[in-house]
Amino acid sequence: MKNIAKIVIFLSILFVGGRLCAHNITAEMMSDMKPHPRLLLREGDVERVCSMASQVPQVEALYDYVMKRADLALEGEVCGREKRGRRLLAVSRLVLERVLSCSCAYLLTGDGQYAERAEAEMVAAARFEDWNPSHFLDVGEMVAALAIGYDWLYDVLSEQSRSEIESAIIEKGLLGAEDERQMWFYRRENNWNQVCNGGLVMGALAIADRNPELAAKIVKKSLSSISYGLRPYAPDGVYPEGYAYWNYGTWYQVMMIESLRSALGDSFGLEKSDGFLQSAYFMNFMVAPSGRSFNFSDSGAGSSVQSNLLLAWFASELNDMALVYRDMEVLKRGKFRVSDRRFSPLALFYLGRCDFGRVTPIDDNFWYGYGEQPLFIYRGGWGREDDAYLAAKGGSPSSNHAHMDGGSFVYEWGGVRWSSDLGSQDYHSLESRGVKLWAKGQHSPRWDVFRLNNFSHSTLTVDGEKHLYEGRAEMVEVYDSPKCYGATFDLTSLLSGVESAKRKITIDESGQVAIDDEVVAGRSAELRWTMCTPAEAVIHSDRTILLESKGRRLRVEVLSPSRVKPFILSNDPPHDYDAPNKGSRRVGFVVRLKPHRHHSLQVRLVPES
Repeated sequence: MKNIAKIVIFLSILFVGGRLCAHNITAEMMSDMKPHPRLLLREGDVERVCSMASQVPQVEALYDYVMKRADLALEGEVCGREKRGRRLLAVSRLVLERVLSCSCAYLLTGDGQYAERAEAEMVAAARFEDWNPSHFLDVGEMVAALAIGYDWLYDVLSEQSRSEIESAIIEKGLLGAEDERQMWFYRRENNWNQVCNGGLVMGALAIADRNPELAAKIVKKSLSSISYGLRPYAPDGVYPEGYAYWNYGTWYQVMMIESLRSALGDSFGLEKSDGFLQSAYFMNFMVAPSGRSFNFSDSGAGSSVQSNLLLAWFASELNDMALVYRDMEVLKRGKFRVSDRRFSPLALFYLGRCDFGRVTPIDDNFWYGYGEQPLFIYRGGWGREDDAYLAAKGGSPSSNHAHMDGGSFVYEWGGVRWSSDLGSQDYHSLESRGVKLWAKGQHSPRWDVFRLNNFSHSTLTVDGEKHLYEGRAEMVEVYDSPKCYGATFDLTSLLSGVESAKRKITIDESGQVAIDDEVVAGRSAELRWTMCTPAEAVIHSDRTILLESKGRRLRVEVLSPSRVKPFILSNDPPHDYDAPNKGSRRVGFVVRLKPHRHHSLQVRLVPES
């Protein structure tokens, strides 16, 4: 299966690369482009949203939200160049949020105060000494902000403002990408590639009239580069950086696609890259019935119920309205939080393209995918917060933004998350304390951070040792039947001192979970089975731990072997730089392993009430 996945990825890259090379981007194309606005919007988008806002409650709710964000943007001083640590990223994002919301509000209402405020934000940013090119992600988002505002408000900007914004996009953005010290992102297989290329393409298309030669050069280079950023979606749509980073990278990928379509009339087949469109199903299943995400890798605490409105673009693209079912239900209730709120004006236009008469739940309750971070997900249904949910993953610590979490799982039943992932920790809180968070290798200080290593995850640990950085847990078998949904992962290469280690984790329709670990040790060792949980816990017997939360009870029970040692451990941070983990703990069992012998550890999670 691993080799098949590699072949699929390779063929996908050939397809995208061949599709792009077949198009010769020229300065003449840039000079002959449609007038402003030429970025992101399709004909009729604005009129359709204005009409639907009075007819469709979900569109009305998001329309009101966008207008409130625009009204907030009118207040206070314009943004200043204030770095946090080594990043200007927070400022770039705030400029994007303000410019996009105010520009959108102007298009929807014609009220000049919104255009004036967007213009002031763009001019202030244009006058920064630079956009922090040493962390080029900051540049990518700032170029996007000024490109969209410049394009959407072109006819109402003063000549002076227009000239300053054009010059800043070119000099601080497009020419900055020509600096060899910054060009490494062109070959990155992660969100950096998508964000930087997406921002640069929008910037180039926006100022194409001013400098068609440079615009053509930038667009051509980004089209050649973007195949790297699209690789992680293959083969099935599992985004290896996790739930939160899918939003980030994919928003910029969609903006790049839509800008190419609206400005040049051609997306150059980017959306056909293997796994890209399918990743919308991955994202739907990543949200549990409780509204919390399966927050593996650097995806935060996974505790917020949010609307992921980018899925409206995928629903329209695939003509599958089931992809927005959950988010439409949230919007209908009127109380919602928007994921990546700076993009909500674009989401409003994408929502306006949806057919609300065909919004139904997804047919399937089970989904799985391969790739860098293979996983499976089961949910008991799509209509109740107390439906069962089980998600488990393989993968490697060597992947971008990964944790030492191969074999880990989250589990919900009865409206309670019994097995949880603590999530990531704010980068600045670690970097400011001298933690070299991005160092690679087995001995990187990254793996001393409690939330990132295997000691805090619901997985296996041998002799208190960290998982092996170069190891990878592959998903070797999948089970998809009413009596048994789940998969088996081969953890052998993650665990030192074992000859083989496989974890089979399944759930039945009653919500009971079976976790069967089969291990052959290479030496005498201690095997620790761990589950991280926010529930209260008590050791009931030598083989049973009882969990209780929100009036519900769950029994964590060992069927075999006969001799195990149960434990309950605090999640108090071991270092002063670790984030607190209030309200959580680890429960589990310890088993002694004998060398070269097969050991079977069978654990059941049994709902009691």
